[in-house]
Amino acid sequence: MARVGTTGNPSPYKFFGTFLGLPFWPGGLTLLAAAPGVGKTSWLLRMIFEASASGFPGALGCYEHTVEELKYRLRLQSEACVVGPHDAAPVRTVERDLARGSETVLLSLSDQEDTIRGVEDVLLYDYGFPKKGPALLAMDYLQRVPVLGLTGMIEGDRRAGEAAARLRALGRRHGWAVIAAAALRLEEFDDGTDLSALWGDERVPYEADRVLVMRPTETPRACGCVSLEVHILKDRTGPKRVWQVEFWGERFYVAACGENHGERR
Repeated sequence: MARVGTTGNPSPYKFFGTFLGLPFWPGGLTLLAAAPGVGKTSWLLRMIFEASASGFPGALGCYEHTVEELKYRLRLQSEACVVGPHDAAPVRTVERDLARGSETVLLSLSDQEDTIRGVEDVLLYDYGFPKKGPALLAMDYLQRVPVLGLTGMIEGDRRAGEAAARLRALGRRHGWAVIAAAALRLEEFDDGTDLSALWGDERVPYEADRVLVMRPTETPRACGCVSLEVHILKDRTGPKRVWQVEFWGERFYVAACGENHGERR
C-alpha cells in the first residue's frame, strides 16, 4: 500500500495528444453522444486520422459503415482541409494530405461477431498496436458492440453498460485512449444535456472518464453545413465546458475552432 507522504504529486492524466480540440491520455474512455446524422462518425474518423498523422497508432472500428465508405469520407475530409467546405480541390494536394495519415486503421465490424476482445487481438497482432503505449481507438458505436455473457449474447440496456466497462478495461490494460460514439435516448435528441440522456444502464456514464454531447444550434443551411454545440457533461481531467464547432455535411467534416465556414487553411 502506498504511503501518502512518499508518493509525491504525480498526475494520472498525462496527455499524449490533442486531436480536434480534445486532449487524450493513456487509459481514458470518452463517450461522444449525439442524435443520428449530426457528425459523430465523421468526428471520430478525423480524430483517428489526426492521431495517425501525429505518429500515434489510430484505429476506427465501425459497426455502421464499410471500409470503402470510410475511405470515401476521409478523402472528402482531406478536400475540406485543403479548400474548405465546398470548393473544388486539387487532386495532388488532397493526396498529399491523405498521405499524412496513411497508417490509419479502418475496421468494418459485425455486431454479431466482432467483440472487443476480437478487435483488441486484430489491432495487436495484425496491425502492431503497442501492448503498452499510447494509441487512439475509436468505436462506432457503443450500443452495437457485441458482448458475450455467461449465458450468451447480452442484449438491451445492459449491453451498452457492459461494453463501456470492457472498453475502459481495454484502454487501461494497454494504455490506449478509447473514444466511443454513444446513442441518446430518443426523447433527448433535442435538449439532452445531462448524463441521464445517454441510452443504456447506469454504468454507461459511470464507466466513462469523459462524456460529450453534440447538439445542433440551428437548422442546416442550404449548403448542408450546420453549427454545433459540444457540451462536456463529465470530465475527470477538468471542468465541464461548452464550445462551438461546425459540421460541413457535404464533406463529412467537423471543423474545429479557427476553421470557419468558407475559410481555407
